[in-house]
Amino acid sequence: MNKQFLKRLTEAHSWLGLIISGLLFIVFFMGSISLFRSEIYLWSVLPHHTPAQGEVLSPSEIMTLAIKDRSFNAKEHLTLVSPTDEMPFYKVYVDIVLPEDATTDIDYVSLLMDPVSGEIVANVDDFYLADFIYQLHYDLNIPNGGYIIGFVTLFFFFALISGIFIHARKLFRQFFLYRTNEGKRDQLLTMHNVIGVMSLPFTLMYAITGLIFNLVIIYQIAFALVLYKGDQQALLSDAGYTQQMPEWLDKPLDTRAEVDTLVAQHIQEFGQSPRVIRAYNYGDSSALLHIFGSESGKFVSPVEQVFSLKDGETLFSRAPETPNTMTTGRIVLSTLHFGDYGGMDLRVIYLILGLGVCTLIVSGNLLWAEKRQQQRQSSLKSIALVNSMTLGSTMGVMLATAMAFLFERVMPIEWIARDQMLILSFVVTLGLYLLMAFVITDKRKLLFISLIATAAVVAMTMIFDWILFHQSIVELLNHGFLQVVGVQVGLSITLVLLIVVAFSLFGKSRHSSTTQVNEADDLHTQATSAVVSQS
Repeated sequence: MNKQFLKRLTEAHSWLGLIISGLLFIVFFMGSISLFRSEIYLWSVLPHHTPAQGEVLSPSEIMTLAIKDRSFNAKEHLTLVSPTDEMPFYKVYVDIVLPEDATTDIDYVSLLMDPVSGEIVANVDDFYLADFIYQLHYDLNIPNGGYIIGFVTLFFFFALISGIFIHARKLFRQFFLYRTNEGKRDQLLTMHNVIGVMSLPFTLMYAITGLIFNLVIIYQIAFALVLYKGDQQALLSDAGYTQQMPEWLDKPLDTRAEVDTLVAQHIQEFGQSPRVIRAYNYGDSSALLHIFGSESGKFVSPVEQVFSLKDGETLFSRAPETPNTMTTGRIVLSTLHFGDYGGMDLRVIYLILGLGVCTLIVSGNLLWAEKRQQQRQSSLKSIALVNSMTLGSTMGVMLATAMAFLFERVMPIEWIARDQMLILSFVVTLGLYLLMAFVITDKRKLLFISLIATAAVVAMTMIFDWILFHQSIVELLNHGFLQVVGVQVGLSITLVLLIVVAFSLFGKSRHSSTTQVNEADDLHTQATSAVVSQS
């Protein structure tokens, strides 16, 4: 490979990685945590409500309780997300008719319902931590953030490919080489390369799937304009998206028995409960039931069916034996991306790899700064700016996330705008830390304090867990709900790691300071001896 081309490719790799590093760290750090978003959500919910034990209510009974005493808009949707082993509650979305003097444009309510008692536990969004972390992963929780993340993923994909070309010759020959006796830059480079190679299949998969998910609307527009000559509905139909728009007949009809019959038929045919049940025009003779699910025991086996509730007629059916290639491909990519096909073990592996990529990002930035420090013409201000940005966008995000966990636990469930308070805690913490990162010049000392502060916030979260909900946690354990204790175990491991890294860093700092003092004393002694000998 041409040396000049390789040099330019290396420069492009370094600068591009530096530019996207802050956002890319958020993507992978939040994505790694989001692998356990079901457990985090239940950690938030379960201490407030232990699921009832007994016979589960039928879907039609849940529907009846959900719309009771509500201004249900029957001409729109009524959606049930079925409970699972990971989520033992129904999530129910009820479209409502807004009053004329309404001060909001949100025309639905989201309910978390106990499948046994039918009790409405809370609104789904009252416990926002898990969804907030997940949204930071894919769209930064800002308008059009998905496009930003899409382009970050595109640049990340280029950085991966360029990194392969840069290290192609040494990729395998020096794979097991770790330079412990070399300088700081060589050690950083070795760590960067080893992590990059070991996580390469994982990072390539995430770059490709993330790129498709976040920029798919651009491909859709291009296909609709070029291949389908503007017929977007034809494109959506070929892609496997079905849209139901039944005509309202204004003829009341009780179809509760038909709902339960069709759901039971789905379970018998495919071996498990449907994932989503959606009713259109519920309560009218034109009502339809839209069922989404999958066949038990298969990696990817999407099932989608639409029935008329009046007579049970099948209006649309897509089963594993008649798949849609686009739909199947999309679900395969989604399954690989979320790592939810291999149980807890696989998600732990995904977590370790995701945090490894976070280390890859940080080491890349430190390499850039270390290289510039060795160049005489480099600007010290630019190096300080990169160090501040790296510390703020990594340690700051970690501290802000820990603060969000603490707020989720200590905020009373009765608070209005509880989700906004959670967001505010994260934003304020991150903003203040970014300011400190740019103002404080001793970055090593700030990093040590930050690690200890984050560990303290994590410890406070665990302490408040037991102070506020010790009885509920014991009751949950007795009923076999391990999610709360599972999150506490994860927080405990995080706490230990933060303390170990902090004091390891402190030890190195003291050793470095002692070495510098000893070197200064040696120089002073040598100078004094020289003066005495001359005298």
